[in-house]
Amino acid sequence: MSTSIKHFSHPEHELILKENDVIKEDATCCVCNKTVLGFPTYTCSAIHDVDDIGCNNFYLHRSCAELPAQLYPHDKHNQHPLILQLRPDNCFCDDCYRKVKFIYICDGCDFGFCVACAFPCPDEDEQRELYHEGHQEHTLTLQRQALFKCDACWEEAKDFSYVCFSCDFWIHKKCAFSPLIIPEPAYHHHPLHLTYSIPEIHRIFVRFCNICDEPVHIHSWLYYCHKCTYFVHMKCAASTISKLNEIEAAGNDNDPDLIEFPLHSEEALFDLFTAQCSKFQVDSDGLRKDTNTISTKSLFDPHIIQEHWSHPNHPLQKLQFIISENDSDDDDDNTKVLTCDGCIKPISRTNPSYYGCIECGFYLHSVCATKLPHELPVGVSSFHPQHSLALEKGDKFYELLQCGSCGVCTNGFYYKCDTCDIKIDICCAFLPARIKLKSHKHHIFVQRPSSGSICSVSKFAIGVGMEYACEICSNFQISMSYLSCPSTVRHKYDDRAIALRHPPFFYEGVFYCETCEEPVDNRHNLFHCDDCDHSFHWDCFRWQARIKLGRIIGLGINNQLHTLAFIVMDVDILPALNVSAR
Repeated sequence: MSTSIKHFSHPEHELILKENDVIKEDATCCVCNKTVLGFPTYTCSAIHDVDDIGCNNFYLHRSCAELPAQLYPHDKHNQHPLILQLRPDNCFCDDCYRKVKFIYICDGCDFGFCVACAFPCPDEDEQRELYHEGHQEHTLTLQRQALFKCDACWEEAKDFSYVCFSCDFWIHKKCAFSPLIIPEPAYHHHPLHLTYSIPEIHRIFVRFCNICDEPVHIHSWLYYCHKCTYFVHMKCAASTISKLNEIEAAGNDNDPDLIEFPLHSEEALFDLFTAQCSKFQVDSDGLRKDTNTISTKSLFDPHIIQEHWSHPNHPLQKLQFIISENDSDDDDDNTKVLTCDGCIKPISRTNPSYYGCIECGFYLHSVCATKLPHELPVGVSSFHPQHSLALEKGDKFYELLQCGSCGVCTNGFYYKCDTCDIKIDICCAFLPARIKLKSHKHHIFVQRPSSGSICSVSKFAIGVGMEYACEICSNFQISMSYLSCPSTVRHKYDDRAIALRHPPFFYEGVFYCETCEEPVDNRHNLFHCDDCDHSFHWDCFRWQARIKLGRIIGLGINNQLHTLAFIVMDVDILPALNVSAR
């Protein structure tokens, strides 16, 4: 903005902008007749050079100096343009009948309005100029109603506006007078403070409004709780009912037979798998593959399976998982940590019975060895009811397949539809069609084909496959991979419990993942150990949950043994991994 201008209201001399230098305490603007005290004001440049009463008493608000020279159309007179003019004495406004010097006039109709009537304010005492913390560079000027996109809330709406003409900065009048603090919001347990952009510390990730779940622009005004990293759009902050309240108002289904996720441990996930699988038991020798029915006859598990379909080269011996109190820390990890080659879940003291080939390091839970149905007939699988599914495993342990239901890679057992060439991990094959969710406990979730949306809990994109969707809320869905994540896990090399934590987190700072050493978005779920203050990305801690590692392979001349390195080729597509073995 120039410090001097030429203005038609005072053509004799240039006008100089005076920010805080007003000569008289009773000085008023020659256009609007209101005080100029405390406002940027133009005065005559020749005020000290000539003894002219007109120059000595000439004051013009900067906002009045910047009034548009023409208004067209106008709500009160839209037939012709209204031109701002200096009028002779005894001129009156045709709307309020007050005596004025400056008027917006239509010469053809001899009809005019004073500035106050041309730019009506809802309140008589409304400030025409405003200093706001959200735009400290310049004073904002009140403008008449218009449709525009607000630089505060980023919403397009018709409203009175406060404008900075130097920066082309426009905000709604209602935004300009938004409260600086909401002390007791109905949708959050801490006060919310108005901030004029997302704080730098939280710009690593895309932020979403905690009420509408839509993105929050970095430079928009918003309400913020720094204790919880809680963000709310300005328009949403005015709401008296949150999304959670709307969910509760829609209904409450407390069906006691439905399973509630996430389950509390790996053992609980395996128990669910066992319970679901027990509905479809097969003969204990694990050899039946030529039947179109599922036997419900349960036989005792044999002591030895001479030729199991998944491991025909050596017998599988029935064993019991036992950890001796005399085991030292120097023992081989495989003596304490065993993983089933079927479901890729740990064999533990809670499910101690298993079959093993010690020579190959091949192990199966008893249920995976003897109770898995070799075929799921048409209509049994909620994932793929059109055709029957046959139980299979890969030819090579280092070749991974991507589950068609959850998108997670595995080298365990799977069911396959030969007609459609669809494969599904056995853990997903037995998931129930309807479930409950702890964080959204008032409604039922149903299994359905993926909608291509974002998981409302993990915030990962849900690709092809299946998802669980709320029966009531059209925009709330969860990924299948999230369901395979227990609420408490133990690291392979550390027996301390690590909890799956849900926001909000009362943690003023940034979490860093102990695995990848990158920041963790505390708007999303994460694994955290309160004892050691260690955090992990949800996907970093669980990316290998369906993959059994730690084997050797014979290659080349004389079947020489080689070690294979497992390498993640593209971390951006976790948890549906693109991996290779070298």
